[in-house]
This record gives sequence, C-alpha cells and structure tokens, in this order.
Amino acid sequence: MFEIKDNHLAAGDLLAEALAKVPGIRHVKEVNDLSDIDKPTATPCLFYLYYGDQLTDAANAGANMQLKQTWLVVLAERKGSKQAGTNITATIRAIAGKMTGGAGPWQRVNTPIKPKYTNGHAFYPLAFTCQMRFKGALK
Repeated sequence: MFEIKDNHLAAGDLLAEALAKVPGIRHVKEVNDLSDIDKPTATPCLFYLYYGDQLTDAANAGANMQLKQTWLVVLAERKGSKQAGTNITATIRAIAGKMTGGAGPWQRVNTPIKPKYTNGHAFYPLAFTCQMRFKGALK
C-alpha cells in the first residue's frame, strides 16, 4: 500500500506518469480547478486534479490512517470527435487496476460530475481512487 510521506498529493505525479502513456493524447496537465480546462489548446488532452480524501480506517488514536484519495481525470476533445469513445477506453485501461510507482491499485469510481459540452469542445470526466496509508504523530 502506498504510504504518504512528505507530499499528501504525491499520487498525482504517479497518476500523470500513467496518463502520459495513453496513446493518441497530445498532453497531460494538472489543474487546480475545473474552470481551468475550458479552452484546451491541443486536443485530445487529459487534465487531472485532486478531488479529496475518504477516511476508511484509523488506529493508534487516529495517528495511523488508511484513506482513499479520489482524483478526477478529464478528457478534452474537439466536439464531434470520432475518437472520443476510443480515447475514453484507452484512458480507463491506462489507469483502472494499475499500480503506479507503488500507488494503487487505482479503481474507477462513479464520477461526481457530468460531461460538459461547449461550442467547440467536449469534456469527459472520469474518477479514480487510490488506497493509501498515512502515519501521523504517535506521541
């Protein structure tokens, strides 16, 4: 199980490495807010962001925790792209059930947001969780 050491968001870097291997994707970028993905410059591309933690178990008066982090991955495509379905499938295959640098296995979960369509683009959200361990103060 992946242990959070100094960076609570370290799994994001590991997720990005796996997303970079999705065939046909032009770039992968971390964002801090969903509004940052409204106008992608090159598609298809993947955006990812931290969505939050779910605490699953704690021991030693809460000092040792198991948690699941949820990360959103959003595929941006030109509206009407014939490759959208193929790229969604390739993205899921690149992440679901995989171990990335000691983190994982990543599990696909229900996406908390719906797809979004603008005049020129379509945005397809996917959500993945990763189980982790965190050790707090023991004194």
